[in-house]
Amino acid sequence: MTKGRMAPSACAACRSQRKKCSDECLLAPHFPSDDLQRFAIVQKVYGFNNIVKMLKDIKPEQRGDAVSSLVYEAKARMEDPVNGCARAIHELQKRIADLESQFAVKQEEIMNMHFTFENLLSPLTVESVDAGHDLCATSQPTDTMFEEVDPMMLWEPL
Repeated sequence: MTKGRMAPSACAACRSQRKKCSDECLLAPHFPSDDLQRFAIVQKVYGFNNIVKMLKDIKPEQRGDAVSSLVYEAKARMEDPVNGCARAIHELQKRIADLESQFAVKQEEIMNMHFTFENLLSPLTVESVDAGHDLCATSQPTDTMFEEVDPMMLWEPL
């Protein structure tokens, strides 16, 4: 070490292996020295050599995502040694199916409400308008006379 230059701290992977961390260390960008626990979980599930082998086979720009995935899967495996992250995936798929079912029910309710609303406010036909004029000409008002008239048609702008 030269005077005035500090030695870089070893990454969590190199610290756990008690090795000197070099500038070319494959694991240093993904496992900083202050996050030893994160690396310990991944190492316990996959092993040091397997982690290095997996990351060597992946493009450098995809390694960050791969490490995030390894950490997630390792944590899931620690919580559930048999199923690992497959349990979480199954639970999420079940939740999606439940939400899709609820969504279909709500869509059907909306369609029924829309159909009912359309029936209540069906547009006037030529026959009903003619019948309305005939009813207006009579001296006695009837119930159908008011049902067929659109209230918006009675309003006149100022």
